[in-house]
Amino acid sequence: MNRFAFLIPFTFFSFAFVACDDHKVTLSFNTQNPAPEDYELRSSLRVLVDSQADSSNAQNPESMNADIRVRLHSELLSAYDDGSGRFLLRVDSANYTSDTRSVEESDHIERYLKTQAFQFKMAENGDMKSVSFDDFVALPDIGDVDIRKVFLKIQPVLPSSPIAVGESWERQQVISDDNGKQSIAYKWFKLEEIFMRGGVQLAKVQMNVRYKQRSEDDSQLLESSDFVLGSGSVIFDVKEGKIVEGELSIDGKVRLIEKQSGDTIPDLRVHQKISLRSSR
Repeated sequence: MNRFAFLIPFTFFSFAFVACDDHKVTLSFNTQNPAPEDYELRSSLRVLVDSQADSSNAQNPESMNADIRVRLHSELLSAYDDGSGRFLLRVDSANYTSDTRSVEESDHIERYLKTQAFQFKMAENGDMKSVSFDDFVALPDIGDVDIRKVFLKIQPVLPSSPIAVGESWERQQVISDDNGKQSIAYKWFKLEEIFMRGGVQLAKVQMNVRYKQRSEDDSQLLESSDFVLGSGSVIFDVKEGKIVEGELSIDGKVRLIEKQSGDTIPDLRVHQKISLRSSR
């Protein structure tokens, strides 16, 4: 298996309602009665050995490229009295390509993507709990793509009070893995504008992300000594209370340690672009 393969990651669809009061808006997720939605999620990943860290690879650095495109279906399962809701998100179709994978490996990843379905409980501000695969979905092996992690990167956490265009807010997002280990993503948001498109009122929210990468299993450790950084935006349909589109670009350096051999690949440069589009 290519030693970069497992790096294929870590986005979340959102629902928002907006109410105006003295030029301010209140943003909150529709956790009570959203209609079922279909989305297209895409992730393009490029990983290469940083040329400044390894001059022998400066002219022809070792690298990998991988692209994922999945069609997702979202629906509300239960609405609770505390304002939260339990959602289901499942993959209806998937396409995966990589310039370092064999045909058999790519087919395996694509088949596994098509099995993925997970549930989560989400509060009105977007805070999510118990983001877990359905019982029939096997946990990912090394190199498999975990759609939950891709969505969590782009998931916004909304302000707790009304906000005006141009104002910003910050949130910490706690992410737990299947082994109960937690990591924190720091997110900064700004309400950039409220505008009309095709007769639909939309809200554009700018987003910046930073987090320390650390993931580990029995054979490999992936970590970053500095923050991985990301920037992008999310656009909401104000009336319908749903996301229309979102995009996020991520850049950072990580290193990979293979435990069995003791090999270390230092200063891997990672570039990832994630996009989410409503299919309606």
